[in-house]
Amino acid sequence: MTDDRLGPYEIGAKIGGGGMAAVYVGRRVSGEPESEIVAVKVIRDDLAKDKQYVTMFLDEAKILSQLSHPDIIVTREFGVTESARYIAMELLLGRSMMDMFDRVAEREERMPIDLAAHVVMRVARALAYAHDLKSEAGAPLHVIHRDVNPTNIFLTYDGHVKLIDFGLAKSASRLARSGEGIVKGKVPYLSPEQIEEKPFDRRADIYSLGASLWEMTTGRRLFKRATDVQTIRAIREHDIPDPRTFVEGIYPDALWTIVKRALERDPEKRYANGAEMAADLDAFLQKHGRKGDMTNVLAAWIEELFPGERSKQEAWLATVSAVRPSESKKTMAPPAPIPAIDKPPPPPEPEPQSAPEKAPDAATIEKEKKHPIAALLAMAGVVAFFYLLSLWFGRC
Repeated sequence: MTDDRLGPYEIGAKIGGGGMAAVYVGRRVSGEPESEIVAVKVIRDDLAKDKQYVTMFLDEAKILSQLSHPDIIVTREFGVTESARYIAMELLLGRSMMDMFDRVAEREERMPIDLAAHVVMRVARALAYAHDLKSEAGAPLHVIHRDVNPTNIFLTYDGHVKLIDFGLAKSASRLARSGEGIVKGKVPYLSPEQIEEKPFDRRADIYSLGASLWEMTTGRRLFKRATDVQTIRAIREHDIPDPRTFVEGIYPDALWTIVKRALERDPEKRYANGAEMAADLDAFLQKHGRKGDMTNVLAAWIEELFPGERSKQEAWLATVSAVRPSESKKTMAPPAPIPAIDKPPPPPEPEPQSAPEKAPDAATIEKEKKHPIAALLAMAGVVAFFYLLSLWFGRC
C-alpha cells in the first residue's frame, strides 16, 4: 500500500495484518469528527486486481456501513482508489470475551453471572437490530452474522460491548458467493442445522449466542473437543449439561431457562429473534443483577483481570498515531489485540463447476483418518525389521 491518504483519512503506521489485508492507523483530515483516529483495513496490493477477493472485501464493507447500533463496531468509511480498497472503522481498545474466558480460567474463577447476562443481552440487542435491517428502499436485508462466539464479542476498557467481525455475514445484498457445502463460522458454536447443512436463518445466531452464554456462566466449553470431528459429533448428539448440577453456588433457574431455550435443537422452539432473548435477560437482571450502571461494573472487572493494560494500550495508540508513513516501515503491533487486525475475511472458495459433492459427515471423516495406534505399530515393525537385519549381518 503506497497511498498516504485514503478518502478523508491520512494513513499512518501499520499496526497489523493477515492473509488478505493489512491494517493501518488512520487520522481524519477532512470532515467530522475532526482528527478522529480509526483503524483502516486495506486489501493486499497483490489481491487488489482479483475481482472475487475485491467483491468479498467490499461485501463486508457494504454490510458494515449499514449497521448503526451502539453494540456493533462502527464502520466510518469504505472506498476504492486506483491502488487500494479500504474499510475505516472505529479503533477499539479492550479485550474479547474469549480473552476474558481464558483469563478467569487461569485464575480458576468464573465470570460473574450478572455480567455474563449483561454482555449477552447487549449482543442479543445488536443481533435483533442486524437481523431486522432493511435497505434504503425498505427491503429486508436478512443479515445473519454466522460467526457469533466469544472471540467476536469485544469488551472495551470503558465497559462497552461490541459485536465485531461481520466478515462471514450473510445477507440478501451480498454479491460474493462461496461453494455449497462449505461450513462457515467456528465449529464449536455452529447450530445443528448449520452442521447438517440444512437451511438456516437468524435463529442460528441465537443458538451460537446461547452456547456462548452457557460457557460464560459455567467456565467450561460446551461442545469443544480435541478435534473438529469430535466437536461435530458433540453438537449432533446435543448433550447440554444442566449448569445447576455442577456450578458452585447458585445458578438461577431463570437463567437456565433462558440458556436452554436459546440452545433448543429445533429452531422453532428457540427464541424467534434477539429481541425476545434480550427481553428475558433484562428481566433476569432486574431480579438477579447488581444495582447501578453495569457498564461501570464491567469496566472495573476488566481492569481487575488485566491490571494496567489500558494505560499501556493508550500509550501505544498515542505513539502510533504520531507516526507518518515516511517515518516508519515496520509494523507497530498493539500490546493487546484489537478488532480488524487479527481476523481478515477468509478467501472465497471457487465457484463449483458442477454439482458439488456433499461434505462427508463426522463418521466418514473419522474413518478415513489414520489411527495413531496403527502408526505406532507400523513404526515398531520398521524398527524390528532393521533389528533383525543387523542380527543377520552380525552372523555373517
